[in-house]
Amino acid sequence: MPPENQASTERPVILGRVTSPRTIPGRRGGGGRARFTDPEERSRRIDARFDEAIAAIGDQVQISDSIHAADPQLVLVFEALDEQIDLSAVAASLGIEILIEAESAITPTDEFELVSDEPRNPYIGSCLHAVCANQTAFDNLLSLWRMWRATDGLPYGYSKLRELFAHLKDLRPWGPQDRLRAIDWDEYFAGHIDDRPQSIEIELWYRRSDQKRRQSQQEVTALVEQAGGQVTASAIIDQIGYHGLKCAVPNQVLRDLASGNHDAVRVVRSANVMYLRVSGQALPVVGPPTEAQGQIDGDLPTGDPVLCLLDGAPAANHPLLRGRVEVYDPDDLLEKATVDELRHGTWMSSVAVWGDRGLGEAPAVRPVLVRPILTPADDTENRIEELPAEELVPDLMWRAFRELFDGTDSRPAAGETIAIVNISVGDPAAPFETILSSWARIIDWLSYQYGVLIIVSAGNHQNLVLSPASSTEIAGLQGDDRRRAILDAIARQQNKRRLLAPAESVNAISVGAIHGDASRVDPLGYAVDPTDGLPAISPISPTGSGYRRSVKPDLAANGGRVFFRDGITAQDTISFAGLSALGPGIRVATPSQFRETHIAGTSPAAALVARRAARLHDVVSDITTGVSISTRQRASAIKALLAHGAAAPDHSEHDPVPGENTFGNGAATRDYADGCATNEAVVLFIGSIGANEEQELLFPLPDGLNVREAKRIEATLAWLTPVNWRHRQYRKAALSFVKPEGAIPKLGTPTGLSSDATTRGATTLQRQSWELQSTFASGQGSNMKVRVKCYEQAGGLLGERVDFAVALSLWVAPALNVDVYSQVRAQVRARVTIQPQG
Repeated sequence: MPPENQASTERPVILGRVTSPRTIPGRRGGGGRARFTDPEERSRRIDARFDEAIAAIGDQVQISDSIHAADPQLVLVFEALDEQIDLSAVAASLGIEILIEAESAITPTDEFELVSDEPRNPYIGSCLHAVCANQTAFDNLLSLWRMWRATDGLPYGYSKLRELFAHLKDLRPWGPQDRLRAIDWDEYFAGHIDDRPQSIEIELWYRRSDQKRRQSQQEVTALVEQAGGQVTASAIIDQIGYHGLKCAVPNQVLRDLASGNHDAVRVVRSANVMYLRVSGQALPVVGPPTEAQGQIDGDLPTGDPVLCLLDGAPAANHPLLRGRVEVYDPDDLLEKATVDELRHGTWMSSVAVWGDRGLGEAPAVRPVLVRPILTPADDTENRIEELPAEELVPDLMWRAFRELFDGTDSRPAAGETIAIVNISVGDPAAPFETILSSWARIIDWLSYQYGVLIIVSAGNHQNLVLSPASSTEIAGLQGDDRRRAILDAIARQQNKRRLLAPAESVNAISVGAIHGDASRVDPLGYAVDPTDGLPAISPISPTGSGYRRSVKPDLAANGGRVFFRDGITAQDTISFAGLSALGPGIRVATPSQFRETHIAGTSPAAALVARRAARLHDVVSDITTGVSISTRQRASAIKALLAHGAAAPDHSEHDPVPGENTFGNGAATRDYADGCATNEAVVLFIGSIGANEEQELLFPLPDGLNVREAKRIEATLAWLTPVNWRHRQYRKAALSFVKPEGAIPKLGTPTGLSSDATTRGATTLQRQSWELQSTFASGQGSNMKVRVKCYEQAGGLLGERVDFAVALSLWVAPALNVDVYSQVRAQVRARVTIQPQG
């Protein structure tokens, strides 16, 4: 009888064996990969930049005089290529303070090129050094630059500065354009009420001394009051280098900023200010409500919640949610909204409980905990749900986690059993560029501190610029031609369709959206499906990499299809909207008269992944019964199994945009909570590793593979890293695995992402897959081996061990008639050990 080829919970993921670690040599430094094509032209440009900085420090003198502040200062940004320079050695002698350093990677241009004609890595490393200098320190810097220009040398003790000058690509003062980032003012003002005070966040540069932090806050507060506003809240979080102010300002202040009248708003010109942000929320596309259909009762959940949503307050009495969600609302946000206004939290709770209602899946077996963080905004016409006007996001996140896991003086911990936190919320005023947002930094720190897997949505972009094409031209195309035209438009707009904070977080799983759902509705009338029914990345999902060019988003999941309306007049920009009560989109509960609606975006995509993570939590719990594992090992195991279920998309679903910038590690298609088929085995390894160590993972091989037929080997490594916000590398633990080896044929090029892509930057997730037809000359009693390596960076691990998990699998074609699962499980059971928790 041939083996069963369907997955079954009777064949769960297998817990594997981790060997004892062994020491390996540390990594060597890089450099010497790039050069300037015209060094003299580069130097002349830097000369001009110093001239601009002279004018900028004069502006700071005027601002300081207006509020009677002493010692005006300037923030200078040095952007250097292909270097690993530590400026701390010369900072004191120069009289400068290093505020932040951030790494990135860029492609060669006419100005600079790679030395090698056939480089393994096509990118050139770059680093942004932001430093604070007063007039004396600036004059010293300028003098040393001119000396280096004239002689190619500097006095003894300034070798690091000499290296910086040699690698310097650009120099500029940090100005209003940096502080305002990429605010879409038209979109912001479209929904806001003009005669109300407007809420803004001012993020200050985090200074190294209490005295300087107090001084900068006093100066900025004076400038806010000078503009007719007031500071309503402040927060300092040393662990992530955050200093923020929440302010209420007259609407005219934002009107002046939008028009570029920065002379009227001195606070945006202050050297103390890192960013000035308006409030907002990256909302999903929403359709009209419809009557609830299909199963609405089902078995009620049991046990404790393991998934918590940080979202809006849900309509917990909705028939689809009653008895299935638990609400912990210490800020009483429920009282600030009518039932009909409890939209976003109801939608996300519905996805977490039911998934896409159009699929008819069974509800979650555990209750879902919701901790509201969104509330209807009084200064918006439609009372859009946003973060509370008086809250600073990093402070709110930290408080929410303390309430969940530590408790307060008056309340016990509200979420001691929580292992997964979902944040389907994004900040449209904080698209990721080079510097990690404070929101991303705080959830990275919290994820590691509490050993919790955080899942975030990548952000939504509801409009797409088609130019030079038009909506009518796109609508006139069919099939792959239309899909390709839409993808071409996305590629042209990549710079303006970045991840939205906190999606660049390195410890979190960031989720993009696929243009797919369970609805079967076809576009009618003027409605147009942008891909004409073909699979693709969603046109509202962001594109772009994470910190230091790491793969982001990490995964993609169905986010619902979207249509646009092609009117009588051709448009060069299209907007995606919910046009019908029948869909398309992810079908969810909606508070309006306890009905349902269809939504689309990365918010439901992330909630779908979080729902799967909650199921995988129970798998990990079951297979580690009787074994003590840490919360970080548990989170890493769930993370590894989530990503292991990803499938690489066809190139037609994202080209010409790179797959790593759209689907990340792949589409979340396989749920290993459903178990394995007989022709495959998934082994989960859980361990702990130190700096400059290597651990070997052994996967026992089955008999019957000595036939040429399709086989697939897949490996996924996941971990949570401690972070050092002061260091340019940020991630302190750099783990990776070596291509599987041992008693298997030599593996070739992996399918999907390359090894360089999956290990680049500050990732905490590596997934690769190999397909082969070769025969295996060995069977039972022999092993496939994977070696996991750990290197320290960003100031080092200081002896701390890092918990990790690896999912390793072998699949063979059903035609081989091999019961892989039973053979692998029997061999593993005879030798399972697990390292103690880190």
